Amino acid sequence: MAAGCGKPDSGETSGTSEVNLTLDCESIVVSSEAAEKTVSVTSDGDWGVSAKDKSWVSVSPSGGGKGTSDILVKIAENTTGDVRENAVVFRTKSGQVTLPVRQNYDVEEVTISDAGFKSYLLEAYDVDKDGVLSTKEAAAVTEIRASGRGIKAMPELNDIFTDITVLDCSDNKLTELDITRLLSLKTFDATGNPDLKKIYVWSGFQEPAGFSKPEAAEYVEPEIPTPAGYELVWQEEFNETATGLPDTRKWWYETAEPGWVNNELQTYIAGKKGDIVTAEVSDGTLKIRAIKDGNRVYSARVNTNDGWTYGYFEARLKLPKGKGTWPAFWMMPTVWSGWPDGGEIDIMEHVGCVPTEVSSSIHCKSYYHAIGTQKTAAKKIATVMDEFHVYALEWTEEYIKTYVDGVQLFYYNPDNYSEGRTANTWPFNKPFQLKLNLAWGGDWGGMYGVDESCLPATYEIDYVRVFQIPE
Repeated sequence: MAAGCGKPDSGETSGTSEVNLTLDCESIVVSSEAAEKTVSVTSDGDWGVSAKDKSWVSVSPSGGGKGTSDILVKIAENTTGDVRENAVVFRTKSGQVTLPVRQNYDVEEVTISDAGFKSYLLEAYDVDKDGVLSTKEAAAVTEIRASGRGIKAMPELNDIFTDITVLDCSDNKLTELDITRLLSLKTFDATGNPDLKKIYVWSGFQEPAGFSKPEAAEYVEPEIPTPAGYELVWQEEFNETATGLPDTRKWWYETAEPGWVNNELQTYIAGKKGDIVTAEVSDGTLKIRAIKDGNRVYSARVNTNDGWTYGYFEARLKLPKGKGTWPAFWMMPTVWSGWPDGGEIDIMEHVGCVPTEVSSSIHCKSYYHAIGTQKTAAKKIATVMDEFHVYALEWTEEYIKTYVDGVQLFYYNPDNYSEGRTANTWPFNKPFQLKLNLAWGGDWGGMYGVDESCLPATYEIDYVRVFQIPE
């Protein structure tokens, strides 16, 4: 489907015998769909023709002679999401004639339910003024300043406008507002909505300085699923991004040179070194990254400042890809008492060279990997590197269990072994702290070598939560 016919642009002529060439169209303009356009060519001499960019426009035949003849211009479907421009170029011995080709992109309309909200968005962000707010236009929205527009509802905020930094919905007719996923908000004004009672926010919400709401409205955090008999005592939702790094009130770093433990190859830094950021908090998650710079690979190992004795410990994780990666979610005693005597609880370990398997283990004086007696279990999960999964530890006075997405993976009770329950088999009766790290290479992570082409690699943590039984 094409539009626009008339005279094309002509280039400068050369030579002693001028060739006159005219076309019946001045341009070709088509939609995003594949299209064909017949162009009539009239010339008093020989000519050739081709597309400037042949990857999505083709022309046949490739030339003609004196008289009037037709060419067929074929245009491929536009899947780029942008307007694209090309040209069909006719060449004669005295110069060239250019026929512009323009292809639009497929416009997918965003559905906005409230008339007042839709009117504001079209006024502010309908860039091409076609009366439609396209997905492309919506994706470019970073601020919504929709004060006094008679808006009753804005349910699309959490689906379409999650990256906005400013939301002014003051002086409207809102009764509820959900900003659960608007983690980039810096400025928020919902005042002047007299019937607004509930504003749904994210877990671990603390009202930022730039937020204003009606006095009668309350912030409502999502309910956190809690294991039966437990209560939430500590949480990190990674929603605070003032520094872009883990909150030092909750976390501390271990720093070390390569070879510190397990013959690992990474250098652990305190989250940031110059332009290298190995522990970034953004968009509601912590990203621990292994980054190659020069002849070193940098990463991070972060630990909770607090420690707990017994409880239910949970994290939602997406694991990195690549041979050489070795992420873990684990626990060690808050007060160091030597390894393995002090004990170690590995809630989740994964090595990139065994990409679809996760494992849980415990280590103590009687049972640890260096002497081949560690207690461990593994589970195949095809999507551990592509999707988030929930990894949990249930630790009581009697036993240790781990879970993946609520399904038990590992169980340890020293009473089930011949040595029984002693200090050598059950050092798990004192405070332990949580640890998150991404190692590179080493005895296990590098057992089949490493592939540096996968760097930077990212270990992503959505949240960490601690539950305990009330006293």
